[in-house]
Amino acid sequence: MEDRLSGNRIIEDAIAALHEKGGVQALENVAEAFRKRIEEGADLVIPVMQPEAEVKSMRPGRQNSNGLPDLRLQQMQGEDGKRWNVAFTSLEEANKGQKSTTVTIPMENVLKGAKDFKQEEGIVINPFGKMFLFSKEMIARTLVGEKAVPVENKILFDIGDITKMDIECIVNAANSSLLGGGGVDGAIHRAAGKELLEECRELHGCKTGQAKITKGYRLKAKHIIHTVGPVYHGKESDAQLLAACYQNSLELAREHGIHSIAFPAISTGIYGYPKEEAATIALAVAAGWIAQHKDYGMVIVFSCFDRETYEIYQKVLKENR
Repeated sequence: MEDRLSGNRIIEDAIAALHEKGGVQALENVAEAFRKRIEEGADLVIPVMQPEAEVKSMRPGRQNSNGLPDLRLQQMQGEDGKRWNVAFTSLEEANKGQKSTTVTIPMENVLKGAKDFKQEEGIVINPFGKMFLFSKEMIARTLVGEKAVPVENKILFDIGDITKMDIECIVNAANSSLLGGGGVDGAIHRAAGKELLEECRELHGCKTGQAKITKGYRLKAKHIIHTVGPVYHGKESDAQLLAACYQNSLELAREHGIHSIAFPAISTGIYGYPKEEAATIALAVAAGWIAQHKDYGMVIVFSCFDRETYEIYQKVLKENR
């Protein structure tokens, strides 16, 4: 059994690199590590609900519809309510959490079975160490040798409530205290819940043009990036600071392996930045960032509060083509 587990260190190393660097290439390296171990006949350690004596007494070859042993698999539930089955690359990783009955199952069988999960999102690998969420979609692509995440850079537009967007990350046009306010800032704090305020207190504010990241809590978005836009005075420094909001937010997203992000029209509310000038800056930074990170794969969405804001973005886009 040890031979079928010890080589899984390459998976653990790839996941550690993903945590450190983020990005599509690091994610692809994780998928490639799984492919290599499948070819080598590796196992995964699976925690189950049955007591050890019951597992040992099971009839050999007994399987469920997924081609896995007929076991009740342990699961974990995320903050968003979604459920994931659990697997470990080694007994050492399994022993970092609460003790439970474990079985070793060929990695290929585990991943093939995961494609047919009905309620679960996929498999959470090593949840008590450097965790990796192996979604059903990524598992399917990994098994057939496709890229883990198709490299795709897009700029999109949406009209509506940014707090309701189903996206990895939304950007909050925050004030320097990060403790909530009016407009988009207040709406995001209300939608995310009191836990957001508690985390923001620990960030000790944010300077104009800079960006800081928190969890999304009750939002569909997993992350919130908070950036402080400039109050408009008609100075050259206003444009520089507004551009920094978008640039720093995108860089912070990349550092955390985020591949989809939604921006409000930063500083165009009570801070008084003219909407057309602000849209010109936002689009220029987004296009420039994508040009510098062609292989990263980022979907940038400009969330427009109303039709007027949307039309301004479209006008600026048309004029700069």
